[in-house]
Amino acid sequence: MHSTFIDSRPAPPDKLVNNTTATQTAQPPPTTAARPPNATAEPPSTTIKLPFNASSYEANYTIVFSVSIGGITVTIVGWTVIGVGPFGNYSFGVLTVPLRGTAAYKTAAVNGTTYTLACAAGDCTVIEEEEWPFSRLIDGVNVTRTAKGQCRRLNYTGVLYEERGALDPKALRRLIQEMTGNYTAYICEVNGVVLSADLTSTAVVYDTLVRVTLKLEAVSAGPYNPETYRQILEEIEANK
Repeated sequence: MHSTFIDSRPAPPDKLVNNTTATQTAQPPPTTAARPPNATAEPPSTTIKLPFNASSYEANYTIVFSVSIGGITVTIVGWTVIGVGPFGNYSFGVLTVPLRGTAAYKTAAVNGTTYTLACAAGDCTVIEEEEWPFSRLIDGVNVTRTAKGQCRRLNYTGVLYEERGALDPKALRRLIQEMTGNYTAYICEVNGVVLSADLTSTAVVYDTLVRVTLKLEAVSAGPYNPETYRQILEEIEANK
């Protein structure tokens, strides 16, 4: 699943020197290079370092995924934590599916392969995949992306993008299978990390026209945690 003020002010007037007593004569200031009229002092260099970037971060999202067909709407809700970093990507979360209950999952990527531990109703299964499932918000083709201005999430200022494209059959495959169609998404990115996304699609599922919406909202974002990656990997290995 697929983003920040410098204060300048006029230079202070040259101060008189050798004015320790009232009877002393003020001396002229040291010779300095001429400054153009209305010139200001060089502003201080200010750099704001965020605790995350696109190559190293952990973000916790709420998820609301809805599928509407006719007058019936099915909504899946939950949360997921996604970590991307130098040792290996990881994720874990919980989804509640109507009539099927709650499912929990944990994933860890190792040498280009992703292992997922999925648990529901007391049964756990490890699934092996060839690619990281959260490399993008969705899998799309013929995608266009346009910056629409600024956005603000978690007190960070980012860029709001409008994304349009056609859904790949693998899109949102963790939530619903064999879905194709066109979509529009509005994505807020901060330092390259998605902090919110609002997607709408008119899609086809098993030859039936449906409307699909997906809303992601980050409730926290921070640095990558290698210890979390290690713990998830150990748990997956123990359940193979």
